[in-house]
Amino acid sequence: MTSAADTRRQPGQAPAEHDPRWAAVLARDADADGAFYYSVATTGVYCRPSCPSRPPNARNVRFHRTAADARDAGFRPCRRCRPDQPSLEQLRATKIAAICRALETADETPRLADLAARAGMSPYYFHRVFKAVIGVTPRAYAAGHRAARVRRELDKPDKTVTEAIYDAGFSSGGRFYETSHARLGMTPTEYRAGGADQ
Repeated sequence: MTSAADTRRQPGQAPAEHDPRWAAVLARDADADGAFYYSVATTGVYCRPSCPSRPPNARNVRFHRTAADARDAGFRPCRRCRPDQPSLEQLRATKIAAICRALETADETPRLADLAARAGMSPYYFHRVFKAVIGVTPRAYAAGHRAARVRRELDKPDKTVTEAIYDAGFSSGGRFYETSHARLGMTPTEYRAGGADQ
């Protein structure tokens, strides 16, 4: 295995400051994470482009296509950005996806505090992360899925409107009718009739 000190510059490798990837390192561009990795000969570590560590001297930097390439070249993972583990964005996306699956199947929309605790975040931070990842709030996401469930149930001709409402997860017809116009754009009966006169 080649030592980190021996990998400062490989024959034919352009200096880092002339490589377009160097700008991503200087900008700590999280969008470049996973596209490449960089190693620093003087420290013997490799990092993600978004690593919060102080930018290294470009003369000591070498770029790698994968984390495995950096390891094979004799570098160890940085302890700050942990390039050998999923990124913070990937971890957040995984947690939010699990919350989405729970919202899609919940009969009642869980409280924000309960969803946040399940994701291991504070309610404020969870709300912000959920909206950043999904594009809507947890409440709006849950409402959208419940509305879709109601539409699916109303499309079943063998069910009454009341059965469709209860089967979609609403605990009372009154609660659904309070918001039916916002959910369907019309009453359930009008929706079932194909939106006639709407």
